[in-house]
Amino acid sequence: MALLLVVTFLGFLNYSALLAVVPLWASEGGAGSAAVGGATAVMMAATVLTQCFAPVLFRLASLRLLMVLGAMLLGPIALVYTVSDALWVILSVTAVRGVGFALMVIAGATLAADLAPQGRVAASVSLYGAAAALPNLVALAGGVWAAGTWGFGVVFSIAAGAGLLAALLSLLLPGHLRGRASLSSLSGQRAMLGPLTCLALVAAAFGATTTFLPLSGPAVSQTSWALFVASAAMVAGRLVAGALGARLAAGRILTMSVLVVAAGLVITAQALEGPLAILLLGAALTGAGFGACQNDSFVTLVHRLGPAHTATASTVWNMVYDGSIGAGAFLLGWVIGAAGYGGAFVIAGLSTAGFALLRAWLSAPQR
Repeated sequence: MALLLVVTFLGFLNYSALLAVVPLWASEGGAGSAAVGGATAVMMAATVLTQCFAPVLFRLASLRLLMVLGAMLLGPIALVYTVSDALWVILSVTAVRGVGFALMVIAGATLAADLAPQGRVAASVSLYGAAAALPNLVALAGGVWAAGTWGFGVVFSIAAGAGLLAALLSLLLPGHLRGRASLSSLSGQRAMLGPLTCLALVAAAFGATTTFLPLSGPAVSQTSWALFVASAAMVAGRLVAGALGARLAAGRILTMSVLVVAAGLVITAQALEGPLAILLLGAALTGAGFGACQNDSFVTLVHRLGPAHTATASTVWNMVYDGSIGAGAFLLGWVIGAAGYGGAFVIAGLSTAGFALLRAWLSAPQR
């Protein structure tokens, strides 16, 4: 299990370090806001498309092989970014990395459950989640700072090295384990719509923030601090939601968590050219609401589908999560072209709040 956690940390280190840096690199090459958002969208689209084939992939390859292939596709190819900042090169490399990321996610989450001792599945999955989340604390903000301080080539090289090391260590994982998932079991599951809608809203907001905050005006140091605070708040939000989940019914904090994210977006819009403290407050609210919604939406999904469909719920949850991160970045890129950065963040915040309140009203019991 310890080896899986190390491999997971290295894989997500690559992902987190380049999540905000690749759009910056595209901007350096002269790409417009829509194309910059497309860099994140392509990554997530490739990830989701690959996850759609999870049942087939599980039948064709062992979990160890999927981890090795995923790390190789995610990591070393990052060096190709240094060849050119042309948009077609960036999008092509990013699409390949999206496939690799998907392989690591679907295989890693399954391994976390399969390698857990009897009766310790929840604890094992929690440790896996921590290993996946911790790189955000350093790499998301650190990648932007390092690119501005040492240059993009250094960041791409570090990310490539992390992926290569993850691939080599993956060779030591157990080779006999295979995953099982079936998306056909989801037919008619309207109960999933609520939690997945909330997840989609907050993931889109977070994807848009991490993509465009470094381009929206604040100094590199301020952006780095804001991304660090957002990442730390996201981890804290998950922990708080987990603690509340022991006392509240699943799904009780979904709407509130989305409204917290919406407030964070509006505050961020007002702070793009304002005091750092206000920017950090907006980032903290965005991250905390996102983390809380991640936890409660997944727990709600598992609760409604039943314990027999946990693997399937995990696959669908990850597809919505990853797809929404990319869609949020792409959509905000188009809005920025018309409304500017500040206006786009306000529109995103108000739209997020409006959809959350509409969902809550539609799902409320009729009297």
